[in-house]
Amino acid sequence: MDVEYKGKDTIIHNLKDFDLGQTMECGQCFHFQKIDDDEYGMSAYGKFLHAAQKDDKMYLFDTTKEEFEKIWCHYFDLDRDYGEIKSFLLKEDEKLREAVEKMWGVRILNQEFFETLISFIISQNKQIPHIKKIVETLSERFGDDLGEINGMRFFAFPTVSQMCNVTEEDLRDCKTGFRAPYIVDAVQKTADGQISEAALKAA
Repeated sequence: MDVEYKGKDTIIHNLKDFDLGQTMECGQCFHFQKIDDDEYGMSAYGKFLHAAQKDDKMYLFDTTKEEFEKIWCHYFDLDRDYGEIKSFLLKEDEKLREAVEKMWGVRILNQEFFETLISFIISQNKQIPHIKKIVETLSERFGDDLGEINGMRFFAFPTVSQMCNVTEEDLRDCKTGFRAPYIVDAVQKTADGQISEAALKAA
């Protein structure tokens, strides 16, 4: 890929093995809104991103060089060679070809640990639109306001400290249902260090 910084925008040329729509809507992420065909608004790492793709070119609007290099390049896993990965998988198991060819543009997002933990507790026995709505509601009620685009307001997913005083009743008001005590438990254990990304990676 080639990266161009043009005014306030970052433009990525010659993208390979990447489709923004497939990546956002395959069920690994729940904190985004579709603005138009191949155009999305999303939040990650406390930042808002307005992104669009046209063929092998992706536009990251109002995104600085520093933000792209520090956050979004890693978030979209753009430095990894997915062509090599897919070639390896197909050599190992030809049965994967249909999936690889159908979802050729999916990349594994490097999401924030705490947001991913809570989101997948929410995801138990829920369909994607319902999960997205709950994540959106939690963000609106407890996270930081990141701004607006096309009449859509975006909020950061709340941090551990912002969630520490949230009660089961608060969570049920956000339609989490039976998941509320599990979310409270996860927040408390993350806050006091019983659960940590570093420990899980080292296990």
